[in-house]
Amino acid sequence: MNKLVRVLIVEDSEDDAELLAIELERGGYQPIYQRVDTKADMQAALQDKKPWDVVLADYSMPKFSATAALNLLKEQDLDLPFIIVSGKIGEDTAVAAMKAGAHDYIVKGKLARLVPAVERELREAVIRQEHRQAQERLKYLAYYDELTNLPNRSLFLEHLHQQIKSSQKRQEDRLFAVLLLCIDRFRMIKYSLGHSLSDRMLVAAARRLEECVSSQDIVARIGANEFAILLTKLEREEEAQQIAEQIYRHLSIPFQLRKRLVFSPVSIGIALSNLGYKQPEKLLQAADTAMYHAKLDSAKGSMLFDEGMYQRAVERLRLESDLRQAINNGQLHLNYQPIVSLTTGKIEGLETLVRWQHSSLGLIPPEKFVLLSEETGLIVPLGQWILSEACQQLVVWQQQFPQLLTFSISVNLSGIQLSSPNLISQIDELLNCLELKGENLKLEITESTLMENASAVTNVLEELKARNIKLCIDDFGIGYSSLSYLRYLPIDTVKIDRSFICHENCQKNFDIVKAIVNLAHNLELDVIAEGIETETQLNLLRSLGCEYGQGYLFSQPLDHEAIIALLRREFVSENYT
Repeated sequence: MNKLVRVLIVEDSEDDAELLAIELERGGYQPIYQRVDTKADMQAALQDKKPWDVVLADYSMPKFSATAALNLLKEQDLDLPFIIVSGKIGEDTAVAAMKAGAHDYIVKGKLARLVPAVERELREAVIRQEHRQAQERLKYLAYYDELTNLPNRSLFLEHLHQQIKSSQKRQEDRLFAVLLLCIDRFRMIKYSLGHSLSDRMLVAAARRLEECVSSQDIVARIGANEFAILLTKLEREEEAQQIAEQIYRHLSIPFQLRKRLVFSPVSIGIALSNLGYKQPEKLLQAADTAMYHAKLDSAKGSMLFDEGMYQRAVERLRLESDLRQAINNGQLHLNYQPIVSLTTGKIEGLETLVRWQHSSLGLIPPEKFVLLSEETGLIVPLGQWILSEACQQLVVWQQQFPQLLTFSISVNLSGIQLSSPNLISQIDELLNCLELKGENLKLEITESTLMENASAVTNVLEELKARNIKLCIDDFGIGYSSLSYLRYLPIDTVKIDRSFICHENCQKNFDIVKAIVNLAHNLELDVIAEGIETETQLNLLRSLGCEYGQGYLFSQPLDHEAIIALLRREFVSENYT
């Protein structure tokens, strides 16, 4: 079957044009051709919706020429195979034609060369087209994000540079602003749900962002889970904050991903043009700094940059570096708080609490450096060290006090650790190495972590349970979420958050605690109440049937030596009795 080819013939002779078509037919082509001999005719032909495959042109005609035809193709930015077919063409003329853009030339008396020339030029046209597409692709990737089709960091900075220059040139008082937004739990979502669903979430987030701004504003993806927004025309500072709040609300709506509802908080930093920064990178850095401070204050979805934030950022960077060294050099230590039976008053277990005594800053609050470790990924090595250190310490105590063979030591597990693919193998290796039984280990997981990843972490929890490791929901009651997950997750214990215990005279808290205890018992779960500080609280919890408790009424968190003294008193008194 002949190959179809669309040929535009620039020729003033109908007979010569027909000869070219006949020659192509002999060579195995089915030519569809149109003859033109003026610039206007060629312009009209080039408007045809179906593209031409090749142009065959006489070199010189009364009303038109091959050179003029080549110039017309250049004007319209068309790169078509162009072959000159002329009765007489000298060497100098041929060289000039090739320089003008022709791809080959043939003498009309030697048309046997026509088909091979057309075949070659069609092949080379495909190669040129592929090269152009590759070049366009590279250009696109240099300035756009392939996943979301938004501008990338480079193009965003160019837009921002132009905005700064334009504002300086016009000396306008009108403000513009840079917003930097981070999807805070993206790493956990990616680990839990996989790359495909997390990518879909990013695309959905990009579309929502575009809905929140005007067509004159710029939305860009500048990092794995970060978006930048350039608000180009603002009348007042408050407008930037209002738009940021609107974006925060819009992205707070859960994403529907293949029948899954996925929620992730966002943090937004705002930097205004009245800071006076001339470099776009400086303005973006200011928005980044404000975004970090928005992360620290979970009550606020967005934060406006001020100069004092830089100093706090420097301090944070130093703290991160010091924490990394503290983990690597063993500068952290563990404290342990007894978990007591509310029935017998005896110690039934110990909760592990990490402490950091900084060489120059003193005691760093756990909530400060643990949050920092989660943000930086240091929670993985930190969590491994805590788990290993606690288990080793329990084995030592078991050798000193045989009564501890039935004890469990509780270790907090972060959501990032829970999503780590190496978690199970690391725990197996640790238990085997220490010859420690699984029932001696209790892992405490916050309710919010479970609710964010309930379906994704079920398999991990089942594997832990298969090793007889006990599982406890920490901070229970503050998640404000459905409790249906308690029915299918392999949980042993719920720990009532201290916020419900500390107010003795609050009837509402009493009702909540009572409801939690009853719910847990109906599901055959144990209950631990934390934050017990008074006899009144203790008696109240006993009356509700709460099994275990911890708090300053029994003991504050103690270091290794103090725990040994406490255990010695506990068991010496027991033996004496």
